[in-house]
Amino acid sequence: MRRFAQWLFAGQQIPTTPWRVVAWWEMRRIPFNVIVGTYGVVCLLAFFWAIGTSGRLHPGEDAVEPLALLAAPFVLNVLYTLGWLVEVPARVADPALPPSFGAMLLKVGLGLGLALITLPAGFWVGVRVLQVLGLAR
Repeated sequence: MRRFAQWLFAGQQIPTTPWRVVAWWEMRRIPFNVIVGTYGVVCLLAFFWAIGTSGRLHPGEDAVEPLALLAAPFVLNVLYTLGWLVEVPARVADPALPPSFGAMLLKVGLGLGLALITLPAGFWVGVRVLQVLGLAR
């Protein structure tokens, strides 16, 4: 696992060209999707469990908008593409950027993506925990 993380967040080879930057990002797209997708499924299961057992979901109501579930992977990949769309012009404007600039962008993007995915599950699991403790209805 450590080896994978080292590869995923390894800095660019210097000198970098716009094509190398794009290639660096695109080589990491599938692993990024596997990480985000796996974590997303875990959060979705926790969300469905929590909202389903909370008593707040009425019969016939959807827990989540099905189109949102279908759109989420596309939106995340568009946002992922912003990584190299930011890095390429940044490197053209400042060729002295450190090799780790892209890795830093990837870390920030991955962290924000995972945090965003966590919000609905975290909220409803929190509600459910409060219900079990008798602190909420």
